[in-house]
Amino acid sequence: MNIYAMADLHLALDNPDKTMEIFGESWKDYMKRIKENSAAVGEDDLYLLPGDLSWAMHLDRAAGDFAFIDSLPGQKLAIRGNHDYWWGTLAKMERELAAQGIGSVKLLKTDAFVSEKAVIAGTRGWKRLEDDGVGEEDRKIHDREIERMKLCISSIENADPVHKLPHILMVHFPPCGRNGAPCDYADVIEQSGTVDICLYGHLHGRAHGQIFEGERHGVKYFCVAADYLKFKPLRVL
Repeated sequence: MNIYAMADLHLALDNPDKTMEIFGESWKDYMKRIKENSAAVGEDDLYLLPGDLSWAMHLDRAAGDFAFIDSLPGQKLAIRGNHDYWWGTLAKMERELAAQGIGSVKLLKTDAFVSEKAVIAGTRGWKRLEDDGVGEEDRKIHDREIERMKLCISSIENADPVHKLPHILMVHFPPCGRNGAPCDYADVIEQSGTVDICLYGHLHGRAHGQIFEGERHGVKYFCVAADYLKFKPLRVL
């Protein structure tokens, strides 16, 4: 079994006016390219999706997008991104996906998923306090996401207390600044001594200049934003 990852699918099958193709040539035919390149994933593999799956505002209006995701090979594990407005309570989302006949997609909300190759958990994250234009509401969301990140790490530790397997944390927002500039998120991740691999997305176009990848304090960071990967899922393990 292999583990692949790609964030920011930004599917628009149910909302064609939201297609990412309006952002230029790099997004041309992106949904077709996601489908074709995902053929590298095996049916027994895990496919990690760190947020921004669909432009739908409500899950019951995302049937086409989730049918697309369900048609991709492998078991999919997904977390919330900042544009996943359809996200709700876990019980409600599970009922809706079951009603749509979606069987290969699991949504994670601070809980850990244990596979034969790794233990995986994830949360959305938010803006760094060091970012420009951060307001009081952003600070409140930041503080909540810090606590959710700690819950994710605890769930990983509880699932694999002797650390026999690699530990993977998915976040949607980048946990580091440009050139790896630290922030609260990276501090929590690195000081835990639990996370081996951190996957994130969110950054597009010119913002790719802010990407940090590499190892720091025992944690390997990878950006898996779809356009950064040229719509080819990254094999993580």
